[in-house]
Amino acid sequence: MSTAVNIEELKKQFLECPICNELFNDTNRHPRVLPCLHSYCYTCLKTLIEQLKYTCPLCTSDFFVQNISVDSFSKDNTRRDLLDFVRAGDNKSVIQCDECENEKAISRCKDCFRFICKLCLAAHKTMKTFNGHEVFALEGFELSMDHVSEFRHAGMCLLSNHQKNQLTLFCAGPECQKPICYSCCLTSYMPTANKKHVTRDIEEVYTEKVKRNADTTKKEIQAIFRIAVKILVRRHDLLMENIDKLTKEKHILLKKQDTEVINFIDTIRDACRFLDQTVATKNQSAFLLLPKTISDRFNHLQDTNFDTQPRDCNLILFTKANLASKLQIFVDTFGNIFSSSAIGPKTKVTFPTAIETDKEFDIIIELFDNDDAQVLDETTITCVLFETDEEPLASVGELSFNHMENGKYKASCKIMEYVITRIIKVGVMMNGRDFYVVELNPLIEIKPKEVQTNGN
Repeated sequence: MSTAVNIEELKKQFLECPICNELFNDTNRHPRVLPCLHSYCYTCLKTLIEQLKYTCPLCTSDFFVQNISVDSFSKDNTRRDLLDFVRAGDNKSVIQCDECENEKAISRCKDCFRFICKLCLAAHKTMKTFNGHEVFALEGFELSMDHVSEFRHAGMCLLSNHQKNQLTLFCAGPECQKPICYSCCLTSYMPTANKKHVTRDIEEVYTEKVKRNADTTKKEIQAIFRIAVKILVRRHDLLMENIDKLTKEKHILLKKQDTEVINFIDTIRDACRFLDQTVATKNQSAFLLLPKTISDRFNHLQDTNFDTQPRDCNLILFTKANLASKLQIFVDTFGNIFSSSAIGPKTKVTFPTAIETDKEFDIIIELFDNDDAQVLDETTITCVLFETDEEPLASVGELSFNHMENGKYKASCKIMEYVITRIIKVGVMMNGRDFYVVELNPLIEIKPKEVQTNGN
């Protein structure tokens, strides 16, 4: 089902800088993303972060910066796609052909990622180079969010002499993990004895890393919510059982009282029938032998106490004060969706220059994205240290890191075993999952603690 789009609202919400209200572009007003996921143009963001502490104008989130340039914030290239999408649906906008740049564009090629005019479209259809390309007309184009992907731009290689090459491949080698072009594949990314380059189609990697990951995450969410539903159903069933149990107990108690009252009424009726019978005989001598017995019985019945009110008249109630709001608060914190732009091979691990046994030292981990910008989003980082390629240091275990300012993470550690002489690599984990293994070069040498002796 397609989702209708309001062009003006889309411009205001996604394509205009909230500070200067200018449309984003590819030059001095290209969008950069803050950790709170609000975007501002390059020029305004440069001014915004001049202070040590800055506040997002939209959500008022506070952030601290120190020796960070505006280039450290991720560039949001998806806005270019959205801008072309809006231009195509805006009747006031005239889009020039990307090929000849003189004529008005009437179509767009999904494979070339370019707008083309009538003449270029004719050439597009006849040249074998473009055989199989999918082209759609701009006239009558349905402006819905389902079609934004049709306006995506090709990622281009930034290396010298490669600028015209699209990033259509992905190096899946343990030290790379980044998009590359065909020229990169034939030059810098050929497998060697020292470099394990693994070249794959970028669409295939995208499907595997994003779509498949999304499906896995959805399954995890569905599984945990199925458990949550089962817990709620069990609680529901328990409450229903408690109601049935209380109802049964009340019924037994009131039934017992009802039986006692009925029996007492029958006893009174028996006494009354006995009195009526003795009077009806009109046998004075016989009657005069019974007055005290009859009187004592009726006095006893009259003095007998019995409950005139139900022994249990309390209703069965369900305490639900603020239940909906409390449940909503709990549900809002019940799990969270997280992803990071950090790239494994760019992870930086810093050790002290000298480490002594039985002496505490700090380890610093920094995360960077594909553009070498430091990742500022806070996440859960742990790591294990390796003395050999096979097993981690069991005596140290898994280290938990505290998030510092500027996207750095710090953990304190102490090597207690004197037989450990070096650390060759660090296994970094993010949110409880393996993230990347950092090979230390040079190796971290561990010196035995100096033992002081008293001279004679």
